[in-house]
Amino acid sequence: MKLQDVKREMLNVPILLLTSNVGSMFEEGHDMIEAWLNSITSVVSKYKPKIVCIHCQEVGGKDFNISLPLMESFIEKFLALKVLDEFDRGRIHLDNDSDDITLFTALGTLYMFHKSLPSIHSWNFVERTYKPVTDRQVFFQDFRESTCLLRIKYPKEYFPEERYSRKGYLHSRYLIGSKPIDLLNIHLFHDASNFTAKDRPEYYSEKRRNALRYVLNKLKTDYPDLHKHPMYMFGDFNFRLNTRDVIEYLCGGTTQTQTFANDGDLKAIDYLRAMDRQTILRLEIKKFDYYDMGRFTMQAAREFRKFDHEYHTFVGELHELPIRFPPSYPYSEDLSCGNQFLGTRCPSWCDRIFASPTGMKAVKDSPVEPVYNSLSPDGCVGDHKPVFLAFTLRINEEEPQNGTSSSILDDLQNSFQQVHQNIDSAMSESSAMEN
Repeated sequence: MKLQDVKREMLNVPILLLTSNVGSMFEEGHDMIEAWLNSITSVVSKYKPKIVCIHCQEVGGKDFNISLPLMESFIEKFLALKVLDEFDRGRIHLDNDSDDITLFTALGTLYMFHKSLPSIHSWNFVERTYKPVTDRQVFFQDFRESTCLLRIKYPKEYFPEERYSRKGYLHSRYLIGSKPIDLLNIHLFHDASNFTAKDRPEYYSEKRRNALRYVLNKLKTDYPDLHKHPMYMFGDFNFRLNTRDVIEYLCGGTTQTQTFANDGDLKAIDYLRAMDRQTILRLEIKKFDYYDMGRFTMQAAREFRKFDHEYHTFVGELHELPIRFPPSYPYSEDLSCGNQFLGTRCPSWCDRIFASPTGMKAVKDSPVEPVYNSLSPDGCVGDHKPVFLAFTLRINEEEPQNGTSSSILDDLQNSFQQVHQNIDSAMSESSAMEN
């Protein structure tokens, strides 16, 4: 290989961003974990990234403590994947603070860096400086001891019914050669009741919008220079189609019958086709059973994109490549029929990858066509399909092959230290005013 070719390869770094809600994977056990790991092997083998960034939500499933042995096995199997043999550096974080409801997010980040990459540094949020990444480290039992990750839980008043759930976000910042990138793993609130989503679709969407606005405002306040560098926010946004509009679209011209429980509460709504009185949709609190759920999985799924409104509020601040894959949720958790929707919620594009304006420019500047898609269309990896973005990140041409120049690193560290000093100053002034 010519020296010129080596230089070109070092300047163009293939990167894979992937988000996956893994809650049901831990609840179903080893077979589904193996299926998930196989899907990761498949996508890494196909796109050959030099940086792998995986964001997980609902790590450990509903009963975190019971899943602890599975989680330890999961980490071991992930690190042992043959496709990751040449990734000699990495940082893995799995939030295991389940005893503290005010902090626990059940989020996990898995970052792996190929041995051919130039220097990698992670931002230390405590010491406020960049630290070299020279090996693989796992933060699980000692999650709180990691200083290269910032965990934020939304204020209690942002939660539906003002009751804490496992929702929040994780913030990491890495320096790839001389290229800083910010990575946010985010989980927003779900729709707890199909009835509420039908009658007041804005109730849950507003909660999600407020929480995401909180994140964006906090980033702007705490890191005013963040816009200068690529930022990628990917996770389970729980963005839903407008349930009321979808039902009207699917069930126009039908009649309704309602079933009530013994206590008088509404139990179910059946939408009956006029021509033969057949039920085409049965709606319950946790059931959305449409007679032709396959309609959402075929090419016709594009017709439902017009009901995907929640992202529109953030156009201009967050950017996304065109979606050309079926809704990512909810799928059957039966390993034999993973390409079928589970009739619990209206299928929606919950799992997304967004970029800041600078981050999207980096994606569009990719010398290789970016790919935005979902994984395992015919396999079962849980009720969510993982969603990924593969592109090539262009590293600054001034970046030396044998590491990051000290002047570049010093400039970046000074910049971020000044940001933190401004935060401290603002907090001190606020405290003085309160006293």
